[in-house]
Amino acid sequence: MRTLDPFPCRLIHNPWAIARCRALHAGGKALHALLHSPRTTAWEFELRYRRYLAEFGESDDDIMVSTYSKSGTTWMQMILYQLTTDGDMDFDHLFDISPWVYYSTLRELAPAYTPQPRIIKSHDRYARFAKGRRGRFIFVVRDGRDVCLSLFHHRRNFKRYDGSFEEHFDDFLGGTDYNWFDHLRPWLENSACLPITYVRFEDLKRNFAATVLGVAEACGIAVTEATLARVLERCSFEYMKQHEARFAPRNEHFAGKADAPYLVRNPDQFIRHGKVGEGVAALTECQLAAYRERFDRSLAGFSLVADYR
Repeated sequence: MRTLDPFPCRLIHNPWAIARCRALHAGGKALHALLHSPRTTAWEFELRYRRYLAEFGESDDDIMVSTYSKSGTTWMQMILYQLTTDGDMDFDHLFDISPWVYYSTLRELAPAYTPQPRIIKSHDRYARFAKGRRGRFIFVVRDGRDVCLSLFHHRRNFKRYDGSFEEHFDDFLGGTDYNWFDHLRPWLENSACLPITYVRFEDLKRNFAATVLGVAEACGIAVTEATLARVLERCSFEYMKQHEARFAPRNEHFAGKADAPYLVRNPDQFIRHGKVGEGVAALTECQLAAYRERFDRSLAGFSLVADYR
């Protein structure tokens, strides 16, 4: 049974906000059809996304798995799914049981309806939630050097990227779409005092059971020995690799869309191996120095990530 509480929190929809977002999106679509520029493309998508978020609603039971890409997002979604259900693997795709509204917006398809507590994926910037949001956040962080390498392979395998690693590294340090440092800092500052539980990817790798129990406690989830044993089995690398097709983006999700953001080249490389420390070995001395200099400017002083320097 998915719901932990026999009286789950009510899903909240704001009719005025939904109507406003729908009207703004309609205007954005009309403007885009008239001008059809990169700027109107981006604006139409942003308005569409805001509409989907308003229609999706909020609940105090929601658990938001929020991360920078390639930091353990899918792993944490699977952990929470196993903690809050009987763990059945009869779903077709992860997003059927743990929605990602952004991905649904790309597909122009309403996110899946799931029982409460809803486990919701997000890679959004902190500013998206600066005015608050119902529910709890699980923010997973991972060493930026490992993230950089993993993200490069992800972009090559799934995101139509044909650039070099050197070009990708420059994006990672100072770009607008893939800047790890600017993404992390506001989440670590948490100026809006969002209810965030921080989880380190490395702790999941080194002390999985204890870290999972900490996440469960933060979310108010009672864990039996049988549940923990199932989490240990079904969230293992071997088990998730075996079921990889249920987690990765699919070309079929964007069939007929000429501007599809995903192009799956190597579907069996979504779950690679998630090793700790491979980024340090992959970066050159010059890149490591640039990384440390950027780290000192943006993330110095945050003890949670101090050893990522």
